[in-house]
Amino acid sequence: MGKFLFSIIYIMIFSSSFLRAQNVLNEKYERHWESGYEKVRIISYNIFNGFDWGKDIDRQNRFVGWIRQQDPEILALQELCGFTQESLSALAKQWGHPYAVIVKENGYPVGITSKKPIDVKKKMLENCGHGLLHVKTYGFDVLVTHLNPHNANQRRLEAETITTYIKAHQLDTCLLMGDMNAHSPFDADYMEMTSTDLLMKHGGKDSPNLLDGHFDYSVISRFLSYPLIDVCQKFTDVSERVSFPTPVLMYLSRKDTVRKRIGERLDYIFVTPTLVSGVVDAFVYNGEDNDFLSDHYPVGVDLLYKKTEHLK
Repeated sequence: MGKFLFSIIYIMIFSSSFLRAQNVLNEKYERHWESGYEKVRIISYNIFNGFDWGKDIDRQNRFVGWIRQQDPEILALQELCGFTQESLSALAKQWGHPYAVIVKENGYPVGITSKKPIDVKKKMLENCGHGLLHVKTYGFDVLVTHLNPHNANQRRLEAETITTYIKAHQLDTCLLMGDMNAHSPFDADYMEMTSTDLLMKHGGKDSPNLLDGHFDYSVISRFLSYPLIDVCQKFTDVSERVSFPTPVLMYLSRKDTVRKRIGERLDYIFVTPTLVSGVVDAFVYNGEDNDFLSDHYPVGVDLLYKKTEHLK
């Protein structure tokens, strides 16, 4: 029995290493017709109560393994519960990121890690849900946030605060990402037909999470009207965009057909129009690999940038 388990573990480790090596090899072979271009992968992930405030070491280790496999240049995180600047920096080194920043060290912080230096521009805590962290890395203005999970009116205020900040600081090469706890008008038809049990899950007609008893699309509409571009909408079919919930929640059915009735997309990556031409791919990683890493599925984007001296 012991030899069998050892063999299984060995195969899993070997397979993971092989896939990572294959991804690196594929990237090595990629080319651009114009010199000086490179591709950066950015992933945003709500990690579900900071791996139970640091106590769920098994889930944390599996999470680190998956991040290593994807090998992103930039990682945005939400629900860093129990983390400090020191502990986030230490964990980030495990997936090859020597740079990390956390917005605060209490509650439900957001944070960013990167392979290249991070220039912190702003840490906002007022009217930004669990915080808005604005950094510059790889030449991009990267903003990560986590909006209010309980009240649609508050989320609208937070969306207005964030778009006002982007406009005031003229962030033309900006990415905004995180758990928005809000629904997109791009998903409306699919949600109305498929997420048939979700209205009751949100508390029914009188719920402050809804708009007069209906799904509220105004928060994401505020970002879209800025305008910011929803990259996953451009590259992912509406039926493949669900980012919450995963089967890690033991009170939910393991059957996809049942869980689909409360499925929703809450996690987003937006870019300013000037960056759209550089977007190569966008992903909602809602496959089996991520079923038991968090209650949310991560989202990601592959983006081209042109190297300059200050990015080297």
